[in-house]
Amino acid sequence: MEQLIPIEIKKGPWKIEEDELLIKHVEEYGPRDWDLPLSKGHLQRTGKSCRLRWLNSYQPNLKKGEF
Repeated sequence: MEQLIPIEIKKGPWKIEEDELLIKHVEEYGPRDWDLPLSKGHLQRTGKSCRLRWLNSYQPNLKKGEF
């Protein structure tokens, strides 16, 4: 039987390097397959965390500023 290596999931503030990896993932695969960065070992964040980071910070049609 294959032994699985536990992956430590990061919590808390995102680092610039993590944001860059997330943006690179979206450029390559589009805004989907959010569990892929973790499964490939690129990011130690959950798919949900990656998706929320993209939607709340980097989504192209995101409007920022006053209402």
